[in-house]
Amino acid sequence: MAPQNQEDPASPLTPQNWKQLQRFMPAIKPNGYFSKTKNIEFEYHSFSQLLDSSQFNIGHWQQMATEIERRYNDFDGFIIIHGTDTMAYTASALSFVFENLTKPIVLTGSQLPISHTRTDAVTNFSNAIHIAASSAFGLPVINEVSICFNDKVFRGNRCTKASTNDFEGFTSPNYPALAELEESIKVNTKSLWQNGREKFNCNSNFNPNVLVLTLFPGIRTDLLTKLVEDSDVDGIIIKTFGSGNAPCSPQFLDVLKNAKDQGTFVMFITQCLQGSVHLGKYAASNIFKEIGVISGYDITTEAALSKMMWVLAQKITKKEQEKLLLSNIRGEITI
Repeated sequence: MAPQNQEDPASPLTPQNWKQLQRFMPAIKPNGYFSKTKNIEFEYHSFSQLLDSSQFNIGHWQQMATEIERRYNDFDGFIIIHGTDTMAYTASALSFVFENLTKPIVLTGSQLPISHTRTDAVTNFSNAIHIAASSAFGLPVINEVSICFNDKVFRGNRCTKASTNDFEGFTSPNYPALAELEESIKVNTKSLWQNGREKFNCNSNFNPNVLVLTLFPGIRTDLLTKLVEDSDVDGIIIKTFGSGNAPCSPQFLDVLKNAKDQGTFVMFITQCLQGSVHLGKYAASNIFKEIGVISGYDITTEAALSKMMWVLAQKITKKEQEKLLLSNIRGEITI
């Protein structure tokens, strides 16, 4: 579990330890509902340095991955309590880290602290327990990295934060919910990712030399040229207009060609919340496909970033990396 913030102990935003969580949620006590009635055993772990999730970096993803890998055979499922700001980034990253999952890894958190009188933390945490310990409730097992929030379970790499204050804090704009937790729990088995039968593997290497850029009318191509010429940039994700449209000026096209020539990957994703990039659908985007720009299809920004970081850290050829970037490797895109 990764609590959220290290502040004044009197602050409601200070992460709670296990005893404090039990005080606000008696169902997780040793004699509470989950343990006494469902025989669920909990073990709590927190990192030594507790941070607001806005301060997270690749190292924190790797810490989580290492701890889950170390205890993978000891538990039937894992819950990560995480701040909402970067939860979708972490869920996306971990989805690529863990190959051939046979257990649920569920991220959850809340819009209001668990000590607040109207908190959503208790419901979100309780729902996450039902998903992480699904076999105890006779539910289909969701062997994926997921986000459980506001009575829904989403695939982690399909999620994005949608609101800073609404209880419906996350949305999955291009993929249906994996489960809905109303009076009864309904798991959408047809939408679950089918992992391979190979052995579980944890590969938490990431290449941090990736940038995300948003196009806007009048963007200066000379600034883009400087980014491409920077030898430390190995990948650029460009948030384009609509279904993959971008300026077709000779200057902009030269930037993309130069990136391709020097081995820098360029991926186009859409600025729109819903929909997909279709290079070649309109004349304005066909030229980019010919240059060698990679289509991100309907991938979220969070998944595009973590996917490219993960793929570019793999010790394989450039051609193999490009193939992975174009492939649906963890259910993150619809081709």
